[in-house]
Amino acid sequence: MSFDDLLNQVMKMKASGKKPILLSDEEQKAAYNTDSKKCRVSGTRSLVAYGLGIKYGNTYFTRREAECMALLLKGKTINSVASILNLSPRTVEYYIKNMKSKLGCRTKFELVDLVYASEFMKNVDF
Repeated sequence: MSFDDLLNQVMKMKASGKKPILLSDEEQKAAYNTDSKKCRVSGTRSLVAYGLGIKYGNTYFTRREAECMALLLKGKTINSVASILNLSPRTVEYYIKNMKSKLGCRTKFELVDLVYASEFMKNVDF
């Protein structure tokens, strides 16, 4: 299964109200086991992506980008988002830059406006 097919499957599950669980907790821990010499990924990582709806095609945010965007949509500043998520303000700015790049936006205001008008908030679970 290609990555795009996987993302489409996750988005269909989220759109229908189902929680997309691709691997059980045990399978996920085994896949990202830090003791394994074959795996160079440290810790466990979530395989969930957050889309903006069919209108925006294959545009997806990572979990951290989605968390930042959800807080920005609630009117939080970059500094307060950083404080809430225990990140540096520069890291939050980096996530915003990535999201602007994915959507072709030039300003943070344009990004927030576009995401607010999308189906993004229907796809988040936090």
